[in-house]
Amino acid sequence: EKAMKCGAVKVFIEDLKEDFVVNYVYEAVKANAIYESRYLLGTSLARPCITKRQIEIAQKEGAKYVAHGATGKGNDQVRFE
Repeated sequence: EKAMKCGAVKVFIEDLKEDFVVNYVYEAVKANAIYESRYLLGTSLARPCITKRQIEIAQKEGAKYVAHGATGKGNDQVRFE
């Protein structure tokens, strides 16, 4: 809804949880990927998962350009494609 109000022609909303857990989280756990011996790297692990799918969709749609951004709102950022 928000994307369409901003002028988007199409919106893709997909559940990437399985891909994220299987291909990113499991690998991070095996590698003991913890920041400062305390924090799990959930957000930084999610970015390549989201980007991979974004590029797959862009190629399928014949897009020439892609963009991803966020408006800074602390750790709870509002992301848009």
